[in-house]
Amino acid sequence: MIQFAKHRRTVAEAVTRRRLRAGATLLAAGLLAGTPALADTAANGAANGAAKPLVARSTVLLQTTTHANGVPIVYPTGKPQVTVRVTEIPPGVDTGVHNHPIPLITYILAGELTIREVTGAAYVYKKGDAFVESAEFHHGVNEGKELVRLLAVYAGEVGAPLSIKPPH
Repeated sequence: MIQFAKHRRTVAEAVTRRRLRAGATLLAAGLLAGTPALADTAANGAANGAAKPLVARSTVLLQTTTHANGVPIVYPTGKPQVTVRVTEIPPGVDTGVHNHPIPLITYILAGELTIREVTGAAYVYKKGDAFVESAEFHHGVNEGKELVRLLAVYAGEVGAPLSIKPPH
């Protein structure tokens, strides 16, 4: 009976791992589908009249050990939970001051986003930029005329909030 329970847990863990890998694969494929490199490959094959086989390519968007402001990234210690979402910020909208107690990787899909820390430091990110958002209190502002769309990947833990407002 103990072996059966242990086997069920192993199967559940394997299913969870497969789902996470599948999700990561779909996310990567979605990002790659929008890259000019793959579009150029397809266009060149058609333009030359020869059908060139398309191949999957991977481009490193970001590899870092620190947040955008240089503070080292620290992972949570609880049960891991990854959250991926798309956020849209209309022109003139401010996110309000907040911080992220867990690492947040951001990729700008469209528009231009300004991140302002309460210390006064400011960072401007444009379409195609990837960064790890500051763990310090900050706010994001769309100071442009185009909608900001960003892909946010939170490397968190079960029960941890994605963001926190400052205490007042």
